[in-house]
Amino acid sequence: MGRHQAGTRSLGAVMRGLVLLLAVGLVAGAGWYALRGRPAGDDGTGCPTTLRVVTASSFSTVVSAAGRVLRSGPDCVLLDITAADGRPAGGQLAQVNADVWIPDDASWATVAPPGLLVPTDKDKGGAVRQETSAGATIATTPILMVTDQATADKIKGGGGGWLALAGLLDGKSSGVRLVVRDPSLSGDGLVAAGAVGEAVWLKDGMDASSLALNTTRAVTRTVNHDLAATPNEVGEVGLVPEYALLPIMNVAPNRVYLSGADHTALMRYTWLPTAAAARDPQRAVALKRLLASFETTEVRQAISAAGLRGPGQVRPPFEGGSALPEPTAPPFDVLAAHHVQHVFATWDPEDRRSNLLIAVDMAGPGTGAGSSPAVIGSAAPGGKQAPIDVLKSGCRVVGDLMPVGSRLGLWEISPGQPGGYRKLLPSDRLDETSRAAFARSVSTLTTHKAGAGLLDTVVAAYQSVRDDWHDDMFNQIFILTDDANKDSTNAQAVAAMVQKLTELQDKERPVTISVVVLGKKDAADRLKAALQPLGAYVDFAQTVDDVQAAFIHVVAGGLHE
Repeated sequence: MGRHQAGTRSLGAVMRGLVLLLAVGLVAGAGWYALRGRPAGDDGTGCPTTLRVVTASSFSTVVSAAGRVLRSGPDCVLLDITAADGRPAGGQLAQVNADVWIPDDASWATVAPPGLLVPTDKDKGGAVRQETSAGATIATTPILMVTDQATADKIKGGGGGWLALAGLLDGKSSGVRLVVRDPSLSGDGLVAAGAVGEAVWLKDGMDASSLALNTTRAVTRTVNHDLAATPNEVGEVGLVPEYALLPIMNVAPNRVYLSGADHTALMRYTWLPTAAAARDPQRAVALKRLLASFETTEVRQAISAAGLRGPGQVRPPFEGGSALPEPTAPPFDVLAAHHVQHVFATWDPEDRRSNLLIAVDMAGPGTGAGSSPAVIGSAAPGGKQAPIDVLKSGCRVVGDLMPVGSRLGLWEISPGQPGGYRKLLPSDRLDETSRAAFARSVSTLTTHKAGAGLLDTVVAAYQSVRDDWHDDMFNQIFILTDDANKDSTNAQAVAAMVQKLTELQDKERPVTISVVVLGKKDAADRLKAALQPLGAYVDFAQTVDDVQAAFIHVVAGGLHE
């Protein structure tokens, strides 16, 4: 009987075990089925779509508010938000497989990986741009000059605008210094520094803008942390966005605020959807809902609470905010890629990394009918220098500004030499030894008797850089000439040069051509017209400052519109 009872218990245990396994199997099967049958993107909340949003840290609370608005209803949308600023944010887009980027300025679109975003250019984006509203501005904030009364009076005395500020940042007698956030890490810094360069660009052109930024950098304190670029001393001008000023208006009551009488420096929080998300019907619908949510009451309140100006462009109601001036001047345009590169190259030596070959063509005074002028005027009163000395000075600036690891070479046009030139310094990797060798080579630059050699040298220099092309830096030739031999008037020879350069072009190894003609605008105009099909930059230099500006522009990457 005992043995029988024990067997009965064992059989019962086995049966109970089989039932339990069957139940577990059914539950597991049901769970597997539920997971397999769940719509893509559903994380268990019932929302069919999750959008991955990369946005500026100063806008993350706004996007979070939009997420709360979108999280309810049968067609709800979840937001996976990554806060990232500046250039690093551009790198985050591909890493997190972003569906949309909302940076703190539209100019950041230039640092996104090629082809990742829907183009904001209406000529390139076409119907997709319009359908996705790519490039739409969601919110704005102006950047103000913050300083002491005496310094504010100096700016007002020069007109009260960004051009007046740029003129005071000469590192000489004004005593005015700048404070900005790092331009590579936030729109606060990029748009602020860019405004100084833009004011000069609009008046005097891009070479002068490059020189002004370089001069400004020498008298600038750069804030590298999450702090507003507020001034600490008399004479400092901090460039601070309104959103960062509003919460601290009562901290320093003696500060003076200027908005810029000539232009308004404006940060634009911009809608930049990715091309992949725009092609996905489900994500495209979700993106439209997200964009529309910024017009809702809850999200508008979040925009205002963040200190930003929403669709109505009205200053948020912060205590003490009425002390800030209301910008009335037209805003600067969004910084184009070339302009952004100028700012980056000014602040970061790594953005000046180039494979650069300089060729100098300079005749001595009195050596021919088209010989070089004996002196070049300076913007400074009474300033005069021999052209060859001006070029030597410019070359030294290049040698000093280019970072270690660049490549730098120096040729001199020398009629009668094989090929029409001689290599004072073959292109070589730049380090302290080669930098010193370059400086010594610059000191040996001389004038020559007017003669042929310029056009052949341009071709040879182009081929040399193309054959020594490096994919981790700008590859460019920089030609300085006084056109003493009147090569620009020889239409047949110029056309032959252009034909040779065209044949040498390689889309996989692009080389930028920059030419500066000293003292002869007509010669510059002829060469500019001839080299236009090659995308070359050709300019005319009359003063010492013109020449220095051209050298600085080349160091900034030699990029052209």
